[in-house]
Amino acid sequence: MTEAAGAAFPTVMAGAGEPVLFVHGALGDYRKWDGLWQDIAKGHRFIAYTQRWHGTSAWPADKPYSRDIQDDDLVAILHALGEPMNLVGLSNGGAVALRAALRAPELVRSVVLYEANVPELLIGTAEGRATIEAFQRGLGETSDALVSTDTAQAARSFVEALYVLPKGGFDTLDPVQKAMVLDNVHTLPMMWNAPDPMPLTCTALGKITAPVLVVYGSETFPFFKAVAKRIAECVPNARLAALEGVGHIGPVVAKDAFVALALGFVDAQ
Repeated sequence: MTEAAGAAFPTVMAGAGEPVLFVHGALGDYRKWDGLWQDIAKGHRFIAYTQRWHGTSAWPADKPYSRDIQDDDLVAILHALGEPMNLVGLSNGGAVALRAALRAPELVRSVVLYEANVPELLIGTAEGRATIEAFQRGLGETSDALVSTDTAQAARSFVEALYVLPKGGFDTLDPVQKAMVLDNVHTLPMMWNAPDPMPLTCTALGKITAPVLVVYGSETFPFFKAVAKRIAECVPNARLAALEGVGHIGPVVAKDAFVALALGFVDAQ
C-alpha cells in the first residue's frame, strides 16, 4: 500500500533500477499491467497502483468520483514515493499522468502515454467535435445498459466497443483482464456521471518540461489518433509513435512491442 492523500492505494512493486510508475485507465486497477510487469522488472523498478474508487479495496466515502481528485492523488503518491518517476499512463490514466507532469515537474522524469483520453483538445474545431461525437456514438450500447442499470452488461459493452471486439468478444479476453473489469463495474456509472475534469489546453501542455512519448494504435478509433497527434503538437518535448496492428487494447495484446517502445524511450532520457 502507498499512503497518500488520506487513503491507502494498493500498490505493487518489483525489480530494481530506474523507476517506472504505471497509471491504469477506466474499469481497471493495477492488474491492467499483469502481463507486463515481469518484463519491466528485469531491468527497471516496476510500480503500479490502483486509483481511488477502483479495485476491490474499501475507499473513504468522503469524496465523489472525480478525475480532478485522481489527479491530486497521483501528485500525492509521487510525493509519498519521494523520488522522480517515469510515468506510463493508459487512456484516462494518460490524462492523469499529463497533469502530474504539469503540477509536479520535479517528480516526473518522463511520460509515456498510450491513447490518452483528452477530448477537450479536439473541441476547438468542427472536425474535432465530429470526431468526439463519432466516438461517443460507438459507445452507445454502454449508455443504454447504464440507463437500464445493468452495469455488468454496460461494462462488457464498453470494453467490446473500446477494443473493437465483436459481440461476446469480452469473453475471449485474458482471465485476469476479465476479472479486473468485472471487479470494477461499480466505477462505470460513477465515471459516466462524473463532472468534466479541469480541461487540459494546448497552452498548458506547452509548459510540460519532461520528455513525452505519445503512442496510439494504428488500428484504433480516429478519436484516439487525433488526440495523440494534438498532444504531440502541443508538448514541446514530445515524440509521436504508432503501435502497429492494434487498437486501444494495444498494451495488453502487443505487450512486447509496447514494452520495448516504452522502455526504449525511458532509457534514452
